[in-house]
Amino acid sequence: MVPEIDVVSFKKRLDARAEGKDDFFVLDVRNPNEQQIALVPGTDKLIPVSELAARIEEIKSQIDKEILVYCRSGGRSGMACGILAQAGFKSYKNVAGGTLAYSDLVDPSMQKY
Repeated sequence: MVPEIDVVSFKKRLDARAEGKDDFFVLDVRNPNEQQIALVPGTDKLIPVSELAARIEEIKSQIDKEILVYCRSGGRSGMACGILAQAGFKSYKNVAGGTLAYSDLVDPSMQKY
């Protein structure tokens, strides 16, 4: 079972990080065209889940931080958490519901697709 964080808690943590009160890394595992439609403010890196295993070195410097991973609905980010685990990352969470839930519960102005 992949650890999860709900979008409301995710937003609270993003706000705390912006104030210097929290430290973690936000990974978007959607495709670049999806990020052009809807982007969670505070995203640190975009690596499509299909490329994550091959590009894991790009985020190895974050291995000691908690990684919060999101996609459109939570499926791909759940798979990405498995890839992170296999690569030796110890602290990661799937943002449950992805951008769809974020739009519903946090920011209704975020475009759905």
